[in-house]
Amino acid sequence: MKKPNFQVWLQQKVSDDPEVILAGKLEYLRLYLTDAMREIRNKAGLTQAQLAEKLGVKQAAVSKLESALKEHELESVLHYLHALGADLLVAVKQGDDLYQASDNDGVLLVDVPDVVFQKALAANMSVREYVRVAVDKFSSGDDGLRTALVKLLESDDAVAVKVRERLGSRTIQEIAVELEKCLSLSEEDDRISAVKNVLAANVAVGESSRGNSDEFDEVELLDLAEELLERLADI
Repeated sequence: MKKPNFQVWLQQKVSDDPEVILAGKLEYLRLYLTDAMREIRNKAGLTQAQLAEKLGVKQAAVSKLESALKEHELESVLHYLHALGADLLVAVKQGDDLYQASDNDGVLLVDVPDVVFQKALAANMSVREYVRVAVDKFSSGDDGLRTALVKLLESDDAVAVKVRERLGSRTIQEIAVELEKCLSLSEEDDRISAVKNVLAANVAVGESSRGNSDEFDEVELLDLAEELLERLADI
């Protein structure tokens, strides 16, 4: 299912009339919910008739639940989803405050990569706790990583010296910014490739191509990228 961008939709001003705004939100909710319900049923390999049998209702009742043109009782939607092993996540938002009304506190109302679940498990935290800590740290403007990167690049470390020689036309701060972006990548192969590109000075992270006449041997460049990542891992 191709999901609409709900945030963009909410930010659009469709009317000054509160009743029109409410009607629009209800229409969007019905469209999105029924589309999700049909997709879940299809993934389960069930027809409307088969699901109706599981629910103990007629096929027409399932058809009505999957129609965005009909009103839906919350209990009926929950019953439908429960029969398919799915949950409905509900939250109330007022201003910047978000109140999750769902009974599963361990589930977030956003999709997160599997790597986040693994990191939360390693930290002995719930996914929600881990994400909150990460967001708080990011929001605090903590530049500890950037400072550590600059300190390493300015040091007499043999790898740092090679990097400075390789990227002598760029400031330490510029290099630190790009390496920080490399470290944000979740896959090790992606990090190595990104660092290698930074060192090659041709496809810097988030920037356009740069030319450089002093080209490293491909193997030597890869070795330097891996050595640098080893240093960065300590950070």
